[in-house]
Amino acid sequence: MTNRIEPGADTAWPPEGAVDGRCPYLIFRDVLGPEYVAGLLDHVLDRRADFQTGLMHNRETGELFADPVVRDALYLNDLGAFAAPIKAFVTAVAAPALEALRLIEPDVEPMEFIITAYGEGGHIADHIDTYRWTDRVRILSCVYYFASTPRRFSGGELRLYGFPKFSTVGGEPAAPSFVDIEPRTDTLIVFPSWLRHKVLPVHVPTGAWADSRFTVNCWIHRAAAGQDKAQAGHG
Repeated sequence: MTNRIEPGADTAWPPEGAVDGRCPYLIFRDVLGPEYVAGLLDHVLDRRADFQTGLMHNRETGELFADPVVRDALYLNDLGAFAAPIKAFVTAVAAPALEALRLIEPDVEPMEFIITAYGEGGHIADHIDTYRWTDRVRILSCVYYFASTPRRFSGGELRLYGFPKFSTVGGEPAAPSFVDIEPRTDTLIVFPSWLRHKVLPVHVPTGAWADSRFTVNCWIHRAAAGQDKAQAGHG
């Protein structure tokens, strides 16, 4: 059994009040507007043939492999002209998001912008987003939702697992908490990359590509040492 946490109120700018102590996350609504969403939907329709099967990473061996039981989704690394607006938004919210989530990071940068598509049965099992390598440290995970309106799929909630409450001495261990976040179009979710999460199965009655659950996933990294100095000479 798990204890369900009801999602907090929509996050205003700056983001405040949407952090649960056991399951920290932020919600930004109406992020980039209907024109951006429509253009991004046209982009994924035009680039349908370029989406690739999602691969898993073996933390022990470094091997990349496909396992549809664990990860059933398709990916596109090229956002084209739609990369700049979302990167600008994520860059703008990075510092207040870190503060709201009570994370101390002096220098971060958004990286790894990827479009993800979930068709019928699409899902991702429990995982965390952090790497083992110290030269690439993911601090925050960001998920931006865009889909046709009205939405023509069901399911696909993002489930975030929080920390359990302390149990009384000699009592049963407390059940872990979780929150399910609706994949609402033009919404950005931000949460710590070390927070365990999953994508619940998606149901697309029409089976049409245009009706899939689409997201832009990106990660806010700890900035590499010496990066500011390297960039300073390009003003």
